[in-house]
Amino acid sequence: MVPAGAGGCDFLADPNRRADQSPVFWRSDELASVIVLTAAPTSAATPSVSLADFPSDSVRRDADDGTHVIIRDDGINHQLWLIDPPSGAMPMAALIPLDATAPQRTDAALRFWRFIAHGRPRTPPAPLRKGERLIAALRALDGCLAGASYRAIAEALFDPSRLATEPWKTASLRDTAIRLVRTGITTMRGDYRNLLGPRRPD
Repeated sequence: MVPAGAGGCDFLADPNRRADQSPVFWRSDELASVIVLTAAPTSAATPSVSLADFPSDSVRRDADDGTHVIIRDDGINHQLWLIDPPSGAMPMAALIPLDATAPQRTDAALRFWRFIAHGRPRTPPAPLRKGERLIAALRALDGCLAGASYRAIAEALFDPSRLATEPWKTASLRDTAIRLVRTGITTMRGDYRNLLGPRRPD
C-alpha cells in the first residue's frame, strides 16, 4: 500500500510492463468510481457474492485494509474495495458517503450491480462523445507540442477534403482545431484531475 498523501494509487505498478497492461488501483478518496463494499445487514434480502464468482481475468490485491479487485467489463473497469473480504459467499452492500461524490459513486455501484445481475454485454457500449472529444484534444496537443500548425492538426484529425470547402483563415475546422489544442493544454496543466470525479473538500 502507498501511504495516504503519497499519490493517488494504492499499489505500485510494474515498471517493466506497458501502461495498458498494468492495472491501476486508485484510492477511493481520489477516484469517485471506486466501489466500497462491506457485509450487508443481516435483515437485507441481498444475494450472496463470492470472490470466486468474479471473472478469471479479474486482478486482485490483498492489503491491510481489505481486498482490492479490478474487473474488466468491455471497456469499463469496476474497481472494488472489499473492507471485510468474505471467506466464502456472503451478501454485500456498497458504502456511499453522502458527500459531493455521492452521484458518481452511485453510478459506479449501479454499473457494477448491472454487471453482477446480467453479466458482460455481448457488444461493448458505444463510446461517449465526451470521451471522443478528449481523445481528439490529446491528439491535437501532441501535434502542437511537436510543432505542427493548426492546419496540419486539422488535416490529421478530420477529412482533408473538408478543409478545401472554405478558406482556411475563416474555416470552422480551424476554430475547432484551436479549441481542441486549448483543451489539450488545459488538460495537461492539471484539468485531467477532473476526469476522476469531484474531489473532497480540503
